[in-house]
Amino acid sequence: MSTRTRTSHSLSLLASAAFAALPLSAVAQSWEVYSGLNPHREQLHGVADVQFCAGGGQVATGTQTVPPTVAGFSNIVIERKNAANPVAGPWRFSYDSGRSEEGRGIVEYTDGTGFAVVGTFDALTTPVQTHLTISKVDCNGNMLWHRRYGTTAGKHIAWDIIRATTGDAAFGTAPGDLIALGEYNTGTTNFVRVVRVRSNGALIWMRDYSVPTALVQLTGRGIAEVETPSLADNLVVAGGYGNNAAIFQIDGNNGAFICGSQQPGQGLSRFNDIARHGASGTTIAPGFTAVGETRTASTALPQAYVASYRSTGCALQQQVHWGSPNESETAQAVTTTRATTFTTVPTGQLLIVGNIVGAYLGANSNDVWSHLMVPISLTPYTAGGYTGQRYGTQGAGLAGVETVADVAESSNGAHFVGATTSNWDGLNDPIDGYSVRMGASGMKTLCSVPWSGAITVLTPFSALTVTPTPISPSTALSPLPATPLPAALCCGIGP
Repeated sequence: MSTRTRTSHSLSLLASAAFAALPLSAVAQSWEVYSGLNPHREQLHGVADVQFCAGGGQVATGTQTVPPTVAGFSNIVIERKNAANPVAGPWRFSYDSGRSEEGRGIVEYTDGTGFAVVGTFDALTTPVQTHLTISKVDCNGNMLWHRRYGTTAGKHIAWDIIRATTGDAAFGTAPGDLIALGEYNTGTTNFVRVVRVRSNGALIWMRDYSVPTALVQLTGRGIAEVETPSLADNLVVAGGYGNNAAIFQIDGNNGAFICGSQQPGQGLSRFNDIARHGASGTTIAPGFTAVGETRTASTALPQAYVASYRSTGCALQQQVHWGSPNESETAQAVTTTRATTFTTVPTGQLLIVGNIVGAYLGANSNDVWSHLMVPISLTPYTAGGYTGQRYGTQGAGLAGVETVADVAESSNGAHFVGATTSNWDGLNDPIDGYSVRMGASGMKTLCSVPWSGAITVLTPFSALTVTPTPISPSTALSPLPATPLPAALCCGIGP
């Protein structure tokens, strides 16, 4: 596939020269690229490390939105990048159904047959009706099946998808099931939806979760499995309840509510993602950690917020926040490291990414940060010289915004994806997809700088109860054709 013409911007030229001067091993470890089809607006929302499809690399999904002056609707975008040379592909496609659809999260099948994508489908009806969707594409980007789950009156947003490692045949569940999370608002009430399907998309169960009063809304942004000694194969959802950050556990075999927990943080808080960590018999105790943001008031700048929980009872173990009162800092996604993700960093450490807005290389710089933390204690992981890192536009004429949406660990570094508004190609494309691979030698590229901040312990938590409602409709849709995007990837803007 072709690439865009390089521009005379100083950062692009310097980054290109640095990229070319690096040895192949260094290039394979870390890079930064943007992707976009002018004049479309493209954002990447989900990323996964490719372990089972031949060739490895990274796979990401997102949404391509047409500008107001162009006919058409939003399309799902899925792109796969080579580990050593992301500019070379191997492929990048959009999927057009003639309706507005979004790609929001992605996970790989462990049998080497491809990837599952969670998204949304707009029926273009009045009043608005939208659907949660799950699709499967093969290792080459061809869509194999496409299904929608439930009909909702209002705007539906998909947030997360995971592949189950637990299950119980007596309840019709099994390892390898797909579990998706979304939420929708009817105008008066916000519902959290969890869907469990077999690997072929067949519905096992689907539940909508809400609270007794519509005056206080429930949100769900991330989902994970829970390590427990029971046969329940529990799941945990992280999001918010009114002004408080919140998590709640459900039975992975039928969606029944188990327990919930909420806490205000500094006063107003929300979780954006959650990750399981530890296991019985390991050096890290079993539990899960949620990440998000907290602030003292609606007019105050948010701070990064992290909370660790026990596997049972939704009991809070530790919670911290950090950030400058003069900068906006939020934690957007979390995963755990493998033993070989970063040199000298042991397995199971928390890898967190987020957004920061503040006076950095100019007024109101908008950048991405990454951070390693120790589970349970939530102290910064600093052994071996590791610190937090910052990624974003540097150079005159490139005062754009870089944001992050998701992060994934690999066996040799890590990936995160989001969006960039910097004018990298000189075409004034309003927004492009943004992808970074952090090398195993350090969670940084040559365009990043160290970042750290003070950590503060917060206040206790209180219980939360939510009500599940069974939802049953599931409809098979026709697989969507894959359309190559010829101006797919421009150039390395790093490392």
